[in-house]
Amino acid sequence: MRFLIPFLAGVMVAASSYAQTDVVLKKKAVSDSVLTNNREIILPEPFNGQKAMLALFPGRYYNLTRSYKNEMINWTCPTCKAKQYEDVNEDNGGPFPYKGGVATRLMNIMDFKDSSGMQYKVISFNHSEFDEDGMQTSRFTGGLLGLAKFVLTDGGWKLRMYTPAIKAYGAFSQAPTPKPLQIGQDQYAFVLRHTNGPGGGPFYTTLYLIAGMNGNYQEVMAAYGVEKSGGDNEDGHFSTWTSEYTVPASDKKYFRDIVITWKGTYHTDDLEPLPAEVTKLIKKGKKTGKFTLVQRFVYKGSKGYELQPGSQVTVN
Repeated sequence: MRFLIPFLAGVMVAASSYAQTDVVLKKKAVSDSVLTNNREIILPEPFNGQKAMLALFPGRYYNLTRSYKNEMINWTCPTCKAKQYEDVNEDNGGPFPYKGGVATRLMNIMDFKDSSGMQYKVISFNHSEFDEDGMQTSRFTGGLLGLAKFVLTDGGWKLRMYTPAIKAYGAFSQAPTPKPLQIGQDQYAFVLRHTNGPGGGPFYTTLYLIAGMNGNYQEVMAAYGVEKSGGDNEDGHFSTWTSEYTVPASDKKYFRDIVITWKGTYHTDDLEPLPAEVTKLIKKGKKTGKFTLVQRFVYKGSKGYELQPGSQVTVN
């Protein structure tokens, strides 16, 4: 099922804020080492996320922060071999690094400490196509996500794992901010809540999980349609639901099972997006009610996480 991306209110604010500046942004050419996974980078303590970004992408830095945070690094790489990365919206942008230049923004810094006391920082960053006004207005493409992991050593924060680009998620060239999820002993993955839909709704949410494997970060799970909000039914008869995800206690050392619990309201005028496990239990003649659906995803090696049959369903 394919949906258009909603015009998010926050993006409208961002665009108008950009328009308030008369700065004409520029970019800087960098070497193709920006795409090298095994780079040698050590940063001093205390860790500074923006300095880490400049070490990874030594382009031209701008801070246009006014009513909200707006920092970026603009760069181009004439010697890089561009590669097409998937956009989950199905409207792919151009090959990365983009021919006209790249704007890279720090998204968040995540802190970790393992059972031995070792400290880590994982930063997430978003790539979009360079624009002289610093705008991100490509409604039908997501933001290209990248991740980098640093470990604290006696010499400082050393780059341990680095994936400059994974996939594009979100809308208006802006990926959702990843949130950490512990899925094993000293093992963390990162959840993205990707929401889209046509103007006015309904809006659907897919959960994506990113994890480190074989020295790279990559997508290992996609749980589709786990939330639905809004709608355009003239009669106001909508089915809506939300969801929560958990990692139950397990003797698995890594890649433990993930359970997603849906809770919502169904209406028989709006059943098409509901899983068959729910619709088949709706009693004949009943127009609306509540439901709960519990899904279990199990890791299957190179196939990633797969939804298991036999979901638990309650309908009333």
